[in-house]
Amino acid sequence: PDIEPRATEHIAEMIAMCESLIEQGFAYAAEGHVLFSVDKFDDYGKLSRRDRKEMIAGARVEVAPYKKDPADFVLWKPSEDDIPGWDSPWGRGRPGWHIECSAMSTRYLGENFDIHGGGSDLVFPHHENELAQSCCANQGSSYAKYWMHNGHLMVEGEKMSKSLGNFVTVHELLESWPGEAIRLAMIGTHYHQPINWTEDNLRQAKESLDRFYTALRQSADVTPVDMPVPRLFLEALCDDLNTPLAIAEFHNLVTRFNKAEKKYERAEAKGEILAAAKLLGILEADPEDWFTGSAGEDEAAEIDDLINQRADAKKNKDFATADKIRNDLLARGILLEDFKDGTSWKRV
Repeated sequence: PDIEPRATEHIAEMIAMCESLIEQGFAYAAEGHVLFSVDKFDDYGKLSRRDRKEMIAGARVEVAPYKKDPADFVLWKPSEDDIPGWDSPWGRGRPGWHIECSAMSTRYLGENFDIHGGGSDLVFPHHENELAQSCCANQGSSYAKYWMHNGHLMVEGEKMSKSLGNFVTVHELLESWPGEAIRLAMIGTHYHQPINWTEDNLRQAKESLDRFYTALRQSADVTPVDMPVPRLFLEALCDDLNTPLAIAEFHNLVTRFNKAEKKYERAEAKGEILAAAKLLGILEADPEDWFTGSAGEDEAAEIDDLINQRADAKKNKDFATADKIRNDLLARGILLEDFKDGTSWKRV
């Protein structure tokens, strides 16, 4: 990120925003607190799609006596001597949970900006309150143009947590899996939904990428035409970043390419695959490198020689020798794949 602001370094901006909200009649001070008047903002509840009456009826918490309305939320609160605090017009205190984000985003992004992200658990009350106080502090502002709330990351059905011992980092995953496989496994679930992170997800993503790279590997002699991103693929991404649908359409592109027979059809189809792959951030490796991995020249030459020996054995109907070569290589983690134009190999 270009900027990583700290709340403790922006207390002045938070106090200034609280003062502005009070001056405009959207907030009030009471017993060392500053509270936002929810009933002064007509669009309150719009982001989380909650009705004000339902919020009040469903409230079970004890209402603080200094609140004018049970739904009013804290912008600033007093601090005890043993709790961090800063001097303010309302006494020594500290900012509420929501004002920090509003003050810092306004400082660095302005009163209006394009995208605001966050976990789905933050929609209410955090983002709802953040939106309300920001729009009221900056009259005429819509604050964020788009809100993108992501689901939680689960591991084998449980929420990822260090305490549960199921915490895994990207660096750890990269020791066993290609980066593109991790990426494809991630975007295989819509960002709104929780991801159940499993080894099976990674295996499926790797198998899909093997299919894609196989298509490119077998068409090394096809020069792709510079093509625009296919319409259906792009429409899927424009539909709230519907990556699962986009990936399904990508599979369709590869199927059409594999079935194309005419030279110009294959050239255009390959161009569409590469254009779509660029948006997904995949197929950036050389197809041969993808399958052969870290094989050195000597090992690659040895495997190619064994493939030739196997081809000769099959030609001479010595199928026992041909099968032995295939099985010996498989035991080394090398899988042979036969095609009409010859045999290729990859690590498994």
